[in-house]
Amino acid sequence: METHFSSSQKMPAPYTIGVAGHVDHGKTTLVRTLTGVDTDRRPEEKLRGMSIDAGVAPLLLPSGKNVAIVDVPGHIDFLKNTIRGLNSVDMGILVVAADDGVMPQTREHLEILKFFRVASGFVVLSKTDLVDEETLEMAELEIKELVQGTFLEQHPILTFTAKIPTSVSQITKSIDEILLQLSSKKTDSPFRLWIDQIKSFPGHGTVVSGTVASGIVRQDDALEILPSGIQSRARSLESHASPVPQAVAGQRVGINLHRVSLESVRRGMSLTTPETLSPHSILNAEIQIVSDARTKIQNRQKVKLYLGTSITSAMVVPMEKDRLDPGEAGLVQLQLAKPIAALPQDVFVISPLNSNRVIAGGRVLEASKEKYRAAKSRTLLPALDALRKNDLIAYIQHLSERHPGDLVTAKGLALKTGLPRDAFEKQINANVRQGEWIYFKGHGAIEKAHWSALKREFKSAVEAAFKEDPLKKNVSMKEVAKTIPFCVENPLLKILADSLCKEGDLESLEGGFCLPASRIRFDSHRESLISLLLEFAQSSGTTPFSADTFWKHYQKRFDKEDISRLLNHLFARKKLVRLNDDRFLSLKAMDQIKKAVRQTIAQRGFVTVHDCKELFGYGRWGGTHVLDYLNQTGFTLRRQDKHYLVTEP
Repeated sequence: METHFSSSQKMPAPYTIGVAGHVDHGKTTLVRTLTGVDTDRRPEEKLRGMSIDAGVAPLLLPSGKNVAIVDVPGHIDFLKNTIRGLNSVDMGILVVAADDGVMPQTREHLEILKFFRVASGFVVLSKTDLVDEETLEMAELEIKELVQGTFLEQHPILTFTAKIPTSVSQITKSIDEILLQLSSKKTDSPFRLWIDQIKSFPGHGTVVSGTVASGIVRQDDALEILPSGIQSRARSLESHASPVPQAVAGQRVGINLHRVSLESVRRGMSLTTPETLSPHSILNAEIQIVSDARTKIQNRQKVKLYLGTSITSAMVVPMEKDRLDPGEAGLVQLQLAKPIAALPQDVFVISPLNSNRVIAGGRVLEASKEKYRAAKSRTLLPALDALRKNDLIAYIQHLSERHPGDLVTAKGLALKTGLPRDAFEKQINANVRQGEWIYFKGHGAIEKAHWSALKREFKSAVEAAFKEDPLKKNVSMKEVAKTIPFCVENPLLKILADSLCKEGDLESLEGGFCLPASRIRFDSHRESLISLLLEFAQSSGTTPFSADTFWKHYQKRFDKEDISRLLNHLFARKKLVRLNDDRFLSLKAMDQIKKAVRQTIAQRGFVTVHDCKELFGYGRWGGTHVLDYLNQTGFTLRRQDKHYLVTEP
């Protein structure tokens, strides 16, 4: 019977359990005994008697919970498949054969589980029927020494032998007990899945499988494949061979993709909600070198990076020192050979380029657009160190210093760091309450000191532009952004401009900004010329004049271009009226014209261009432009050849 969950029902949390250990230690036998499923399905696996790829089997526990069991290869040659299988497990079972004891891949698989931050699990000592009591005790002592200080230390070592199938009862009981202590994965985040299997079925098309890393996917949901950017949708969903209406974080699922060819999808790609994730080629991270690694990581060393189910080569750039020795931890930048859809808090494993050995692992702290430069370490390293320690207070402060022109939001910080949004919300609110930060509704918060400094810079940029050219019409937002420098789309630019205009330091003018008229200073020559222009405008009465008219009137004593620019400056400062033909009138003259037009319309109901001679003292040549101005400014309204007075509110 198919089970459906409404949004108001609490869904049982799905979990995935990884079964790890050295080759031929009985992992597949344990999984087959637990689930009744043989995870070695490929003919080559049957022929060689070992797992080559990770196999998945469902397990119904005594409690009624359904979990997925992932059986990973134990041979060193198939390390990449082991890592892919363990990348998203919630719990680990480390299998050690009593007749063999702890072996190289036992240690390596435990390291992988630790790097993937698996926090719960236990050890199964297999093949106990093949050894005597003394050998069994020695194996247990060896295991206890291995797991000391790890997540396995506090859990008892369970025994298993295939000859006694009932020996799995304690194992299933222990799984149930541990699952009660695990917290569910996030279902309120955008959907995300690392693809680890791809198949094609006649009549259905391409089906990709993996464990849901976050969020929920439902039938017919829109999906995006990254890093390719291919758009698709979920035609149908299946979990452990059964159709399901949806799949949630932690659940194994197969998704039939709509109109996606088998050739366009590969293991290591990720499936996401569209436009929620971007591929990155540069990651800032923390790493830990395996203590018994036989190599150190040098500056700019090339390695193989395993993140999610993706595998790519990467260059490691240590940020705190020139190299990292075995057992050491440090901050590094990973410069990838190909982009990966990684997120902060994603965990990864590193091996040498030419060897199947895990030498390091770590956690992504943030994606970066810039390659690391030592010159930027003063601001970058403290912020990364704060992230490494999950110190939200310090991180917000250092981020503000790195990007003083960015408005900070809890949502943005959560996306940037992968840390809880509510924790950032709480800290930002505290900073605002204490008066250290300023909050702009709908935009975000900024440190008060940075706000004041940016206002000074914005104002100075406008002042500098007008100092260089006092006749400049205005300073555009783009010009200011280059000076500060800012991205012109940054919402803080408009907030700064609005604040400066409100306080009277600037004025908004035709899509840009200018200084108040009282603060613009001209040399004595231009000051005199401005006085002459205003006097000439007054003496011209209602007759429009041009720069050329003025120039000729004063017998070409002044620079004609300078006259034109000053006239436009006076218009911009609302000292003159400019008509469509670049002729000008004084404000007083325009008032007289409006008065005359208003009186005529009051008597007759309208005016036409034929009335200009009587109204203004000149005919069509100048009257047309005056009437156009009155229409454009909303004083009158033209219908065919008649102009009517607009009723004033």
